[in-house]
Amino acid sequence: MADRRGFLAVVAVLALAVGCAEPERLFPERFNVGVAPNSPGWGTVDPATNERSGFDDDLLNWLGAELDFRPEPLPVRTADRERELQPGGRVSMVLASYSITDARREKVLFAGPYMLSQQGALVLRGEDGQPLHPTMESLRGKAVCVTRGSTSAAQVREYQGLGLAPSEVEYYEECFARLRERSVAAMTTDQLLLHGYTTKHPDVVVLPQVAFGQQERYGIGFPKGDAARCEAVAKKLRQLLTGALWEDYFQRNLPGADPTGHKPDPNDISCG
Repeated sequence: MADRRGFLAVVAVLALAVGCAEPERLFPERFNVGVAPNSPGWGTVDPATNERSGFDDDLLNWLGAELDFRPEPLPVRTADRERELQPGGRVSMVLASYSITDARREKVLFAGPYMLSQQGALVLRGEDGQPLHPTMESLRGKAVCVTRGSTSAAQVREYQGLGLAPSEVEYYEECFARLRERSVAAMTTDQLLLHGYTTKHPDVVVLPQVAFGQQERYGIGFPKGDAARCEAVAKKLRQLLTGALWEDYFQRNLPGADPTGHKPDPNDISCG
């Protein structure tokens, strides 16, 4: 009888231990996420407080709260995003106005899209407040700055009719510096990324009525094979796009920009 009581006690202890075991976390408590080094309106760091702000940062913080992880943002260059998501890379997710393309899908998974945009051009204002180069035609034969490894670099090359000369750099802020020192005539990338600069700098303007190239669809990147986390984030993006938060983040970070045509259909959100 004593042996049976002892056996039952062990079974009870094991059952209690199993019952009290915490479920396995989908995301670790601290999670390394690749972010844009500096993109006004999307992801920037306040040097005084070291706090990040922007649409992508708002989205990242919301995802962390919803999926129970603490984001550890690590700046990644545009050209390095796929490499950083490979085995041995520094991050397990990239949220950095990351355009979904077929070529990139061969290397990473995407949850999204959460934003739609198209190629635009940013130019300096003249003394009269008007754009120094008011049309794409006025940029014919001139140097235009793009970031290396971006979809923008490829699309500028396709604009052969205007003879644009792409000047490639590693970071958006390098492009912006070249524009302000007038070593290039324009900076080109997605319209909404460019609009972020106008919220901080009144001496630049996004050319109105100028939109060219393919539609850009921003997604959140994951390593190939990480379907569980990708699907979880895709589900949360559908929730974001059916509520009021998406509009709140847009108006807060891109004041003055028209959200029309930039918000994806929640039914189009997927992981793949």
